Amino acid sequence: MMKIPINPEKIYDIVIYTNYILYTIIFLGISSTAPKYLDELNFYVHIYIAIFLLYRFNPFRKIQFNNLDRKVAFSAGLFILTTSSLNELALNYIHDIQTFIKGKLN
Repeated sequence: MMKIPINPEKIYDIVIYTNYILYTIIFLGISSTAPKYLDELNFYVHIYIAIFLLYRFNPFRKIQFNNLDRKVAFSAGLFILTTSSLNELALNYIHDIQTFIKGKLN
């Protein structure tokens, strides 16, 4: 049986870039279903980050801080910031932003 190597850093990068792409699609007003997918993706990213942080940084382990740890810690801070304040602000003004962009394109 062939064993498929899983690189958690590559998977994490793909998920984060997908998140950025969905934010761009939402702000440009390209898709009306993108917010639904973004909410679902954010939910799973939050769960992944929470489990990762609890596992990696619990007081019973000694670890060497690596590149993936740095990325996850930065994303954790970024997600806390965006979901607590910037998402609410963006959702309040999303219609105005989409109308402005559509007006510029026409």
